[in-house]
Amino acid sequence: MYSNVYQGEFGSIRNLISKNEFQKAYDLLQKISNKCSEWYYLTGLSAMNIGYYDEGEEYIKTAATMEPTNEEYSHAFNQYNQYRNDYNRNSYNYNRRKQNDLGGCCCCCGDDCCDTLCQLWCADQCCECCGGDLITCC
Repeated sequence: MYSNVYQGEFGSIRNLISKNEFQKAYDLLQKISNKCSEWYYLTGLSAMNIGYYDEGEEYIKTAATMEPTNEEYSHAFNQYNQYRNDYNRNSYNYNRRKQNDLGGCCCCCGDDCCDTLCQLWCADQCCECCGGDLITCC
């Protein structure tokens, strides 16, 4: 799995990760010169959990590539890919709904107005908020 020289150190780093002390784990990993698959895996986990997503993804991918039979590494890589794909799909669908949702568009809220009628309605609403009235029938 990994060099006996770092076995105790990797164990303590895994312990830090289990306690959600990702920055400490990441800092300790940066001091290790032997970059084996365990180093890449643990660095990837800690990097992602402190917000270095691209770096973390690359490290976990490297660990999974170095040891393709290691289920822990491949599971983490597949799980991250699934999370990223779900996030991308959800954000795409959310943005698509917002662009096509005529009922929710309002220039007052910073959304793009969808058509002229919506723009007029939004302008009237803004006027009424300020005490005026752009369209008297509404």
